[in-house]
Amino acid sequence: MARRSVQFWRIEQLNGDELSRPFPARRVAEVLQKARDAGTDRHFTSGDGTVLLAQAVASAPHPMLLLDRVRDTNLPSVGDALGRRKPLPLAPGDHLLETTYFAFLKRNVIAVLTSGNGPRASRLGEYLEGMLGLEPSLVPVVREDIEEILTRLEVSRFEFALPAERLSGKLMDGEWADVLDSASRLMNEGTFRISLSVGRSGNAEDKQRIRDRIQQLIRLFRRAGSVDHFDYVVAEGKDSLTGDREVVDLLKERFISHIDVDPDVFNDPQKSTAEAITILNKQARDNEAFFARTLPEIKGTADSGLVPDIVAGGMATLRAALAAAVEGAGEASQGAQKADQSAGENQGGAGHELVRG
Repeated sequence: MARRSVQFWRIEQLNGDELSRPFPARRVAEVLQKARDAGTDRHFTSGDGTVLLAQAVASAPHPMLLLDRVRDTNLPSVGDALGRRKPLPLAPGDHLLETTYFAFLKRNVIAVLTSGNGPRASRLGEYLEGMLGLEPSLVPVVREDIEEILTRLEVSRFEFALPAERLSGKLMDGEWADVLDSASRLMNEGTFRISLSVGRSGNAEDKQRIRDRIQQLIRLFRRAGSVDHFDYVVAEGKDSLTGDREVVDLLKERFISHIDVDPDVFNDPQKSTAEAITILNKQARDNEAFFARTLPEIKGTADSGLVPDIVAGGMATLRAALAAAVEGAGEASQGAQKADQSAGENQGGAGHELVRG
């Protein structure tokens, strides 16, 4: 058996505004299915060069999508019984697909069935923005008391560790991506551990400034979609309410279910999709009471008008075409202005010569 995890995220904002209505997930699934049926290119290339491809796999009882990371370079090899290596038997035009499954539940919760190689949850936001112009802001669903504890914590230390072979800037965003990328060039085996602490030197104002910075870095860390790749993540400090020292395990504070799956099933594309649908539907049923107790109820109906049909290349293609049209119009306008100016200068010059003559 192999172990996979189901992470739970919530769409908190859409296009920069608080999302107080249901996210139009069913419309997104319909648009993806329509694009697939029409043969519309649904590939999206993110800013770091990662190629993503989504498709709808279910619409009831919950809309479900799978998101593939498409690979055609740095592919692994195949080995026979004697260990002789040979390339993957891919036909011309084929790619390696690494998959993550997403189910859109009530209260704008997304259940995410992950694997070690599939795209992290935040990649779904990138894809929906790039292809449909949507900008969903995803936050993790956490344990009931963790937000309260971290709010009260006067942090003095933040520390994490992960195996060196997992070091990659793709696990994190922003400053943490730079740190992990640099570390990946330093070592490729063993354990990489980093610890940030307030220290003993400096006055109260200096220490508070360091605490604020560490708290900011913790927030960035917690919003990443790959925290479960780490072996150890803790924050330590004094509880401002009780005065007690607290050590908060940030690796376990997220609401994550660990499940065992049959690896043979997940090696088969058809069986793996059916199994993923079964798993995510069961997770939705099993955890509905928790979500009802800890998350706000979302009323109203989804605004399907927010979701356009997909065009080949996505919104980036449309924006590029619009920018080119605007630039072309600007150049034409500038050309016309120069022509008018030149004509004016010629007329002015001819008149001057006539007067002078």
